[in-house]
Amino acid sequence: MKKILLPFLGATCLTGPSIAADDIEQIQITASRVPVAATDIASPVSILTADDLAARQIFQVADALKTLPGISVARSGGIGGQTQLRLRGAEANQTLILLDGIEMNDPAAGDEVQFEHLTSLEIERIEIIRGPMSSQWGSDAVSGVINIVTKKASGPSLTASAEIGSFGTYRGTVGAGTAGDGWHIRGGLSYSESDGTNASRLGNEKDGYENLSANIKAGVSLADNLELTVTARHTQSMSEFDGTDFTTGLPADGDKYTDTNKSYLSATFAGTPVADSITQQLRFTWIDTEIENFADQLPDGLTASDKFGVYFDNSFLLTDGHTLTLALDHEDTEFKQRGVASPWGDPNQDQEMQVTGYLAEYNGTLAPEITVTATVRHDDNSDFANSTSWRFGGVYKLDDSGSRIFANVSKGQKAPTFIERFGYFSDVFFGNPNIKPEKMKNIELGFEAVTLDGAVKFGATAFRARLTDEIDGFVYDPATFAYTAGNKAGKSKRDGFEVTLDAALSETVSLSARYSYVNAKEQNTDNLYVRELRRPKHQGGVILGYQPTDDLGFTLDAAYTGSANDIFYPPWPNPSETVTQDNYLLVRLSGSYKINQSVSLYGRAENLLDETYEDVYGFANPGAAFYAGLKFIL
Repeated sequence: MKKILLPFLGATCLTGPSIAADDIEQIQITASRVPVAATDIASPVSILTADDLAARQIFQVADALKTLPGISVARSGGIGGQTQLRLRGAEANQTLILLDGIEMNDPAAGDEVQFEHLTSLEIERIEIIRGPMSSQWGSDAVSGVINIVTKKASGPSLTASAEIGSFGTYRGTVGAGTAGDGWHIRGGLSYSESDGTNASRLGNEKDGYENLSANIKAGVSLADNLELTVTARHTQSMSEFDGTDFTTGLPADGDKYTDTNKSYLSATFAGTPVADSITQQLRFTWIDTEIENFADQLPDGLTASDKFGVYFDNSFLLTDGHTLTLALDHEDTEFKQRGVASPWGDPNQDQEMQVTGYLAEYNGTLAPEITVTATVRHDDNSDFANSTSWRFGGVYKLDDSGSRIFANVSKGQKAPTFIERFGYFSDVFFGNPNIKPEKMKNIELGFEAVTLDGAVKFGATAFRARLTDEIDGFVYDPATFAYTAGNKAGKSKRDGFEVTLDAALSETVSLSARYSYVNAKEQNTDNLYVRELRRPKHQGGVILGYQPTDDLGFTLDAAYTGSANDIFYPPWPNPSETVTQDNYLLVRLSGSYKINQSVSLYGRAENLLDETYEDVYGFANPGAAFYAGLKFIL
C-alpha cells in the first residue's frame, strides 16, 4: 500500500559538453508562452541535447536529470522502482513536465510524472527552467518546468540499437523518419526488460521490469503561414515491487506488480494566418492513463485519468523588441478509482474538475542590454476559489559574449490532487475534500559569465521560496486509525544556491561541474522547523568528456548526493520515526567506438564503485552494473 501512496502523497546550469555559448543563444526555450532565446530568460536554464544523452548512454530520463543543479531523484530500488523528482526542494508533483506541449503530470499518479517509465526514446532536447512558472503554465509548474522536445525528421533516416547487460537486462530501439517539401514524419519504438534486483534488505526475490514505448511526430504545412504538428506517445510497462512486512515495517519479498499504460496526444496549429505581426498557436492535448496493482495475481486497486486540454496563444509584435501575448487555456480532467468495497468504505468513484486560465505576458527589450518580462495569470477552477499567479523578471547583458545578470520574483499555486481530496485505501488513507491549494512565493538572483570566446561558462544562482498551506498527505486521524491529507499551518522554507561550470579544456576534453545547496524546512507539530524528507542539502558532481578521435569517445560522470532525512513507519503501535539516509557517490563511465559509418559499438558501467545506498528507507538500490550494445545508422 505504501507503494501506492508514496507517489500520490509524498507529494550546474549544465548545458552539456557539446553546446557552445553561441549555440545556446540560438536555442528556443519554452520559458514563456512564446519561445525566446536562452540569454533573454530571467531564470537559470539547463539544456540537454540528444548528443548529451547519447554520449552518456541515457535510457531513463531521470538518470540525466539527476545530474543537474537543484534536482534530486529518489528511486525505490532498481529499474522500474518508483522514481520521484524534486526540484529545489519542492514536492514531486510541483514541477510541470511537458512533452511537445503535452502536460505529462498524471492525475492518476497524484499529479506526478512516473519517471521510472519515461525513457529517452526519440528525445531531441530537454529544457529545464528552475523557479515558479505557474503564471505561464498553471498549477503544476509551481517549482519549475521541464520541457521535452522530440525529434523531427529532416530527411530519410533509419536507426536501431541492441543492448544486453547486468541483471538480465535486454534493450532494443528502432527509429525511422523522412521528410519532403512541406511535410515530415518520424517514429520510434523501444523495448526493455530486466530481471531486476532485490530491493528489500532481506530475501532474494528480484523485482523484474518491462517497458514498451512508442513515439511518432509528424507535421504538414497547411499554407505558407500555417503548420500542423501532431505528436503521439504511448508507454506500456510492468514493474514488480516489494510490499511491507507488517512485523518489521520494512519492505519484504512478495508477489506484487503494477501494470501501467499511458497515452499522450497533441495537435498544434501554429503560424501567422492573420498578419505577420501576430503569431498564433492553437494546441489540443489529451492524456489517458491507467495504473493497476496486483497482489498474488489478483487485482489490488486501480487509478485512471483522462485529461483534455485546449490552449490558444496570440502574440502581438507591438514594436520591434516588444511582444504582448494573450492566452486562454481550458483543461477538463476526469479521475477514476476502482477497488474492493468494504463496510468501512468504497474506493469506487469517478471525479471531474475543470480549469480555465487567462494569461497576459509582456516581453520587452528596453535597451540593447536590458530585457524584461511580466506575466499575470488568472485561473477559474470549478472546485476551488479562483487564483492569480504572477511573475516579473529582468536580464542585464554585460557584453556580447552571453555574460549576464538576471533576477525575478514570482507567485504561484498548486491545486490539491484527486488522491489527496477523494482517494480511499482501506485502513490506510482517506481523502480530505476540504483541503486548499498550496501557494508559493519565490525570489532569485543570478549571473552567468562567459569567457575565452565561449570556451568557459560559469554560473551562480541564489533563491528564496516560501510555501504556505503545504499539503501533508500523512495526517493521522485517530477516529479512523488511518491517514488523511491536510494543510499545514505556518510556512515551509526553501532556500539555496546553485553553482555551475562548463569548460572546453581542449579540442578533445570537456568539463561540466555543478554544486547545489538546498535547505528545505517545514514546521512540525511543535512549530519547530525540521528538514523536509528526501531533500539532500548538498549535491554536486563532474562530467568529463574525452573525444580523442572522431570514432572514439568516453564520458565519466561522478555524482554526489548528500545525506537526507526519510521516514520509517514501524509496526503499530510504535510511532513513525525520522531516519537519516547516508550520502553516496555514483560513478558512471561510458564509451563508444565507431566501427564504420553505419555501425558503432558502445558500453558503460553504472555505479562503478559498487556503492551501497538507499534513496527511500528500506529499498536497496542496485550495485555495479555493466552494459554493452551495438548501434546502427543507415
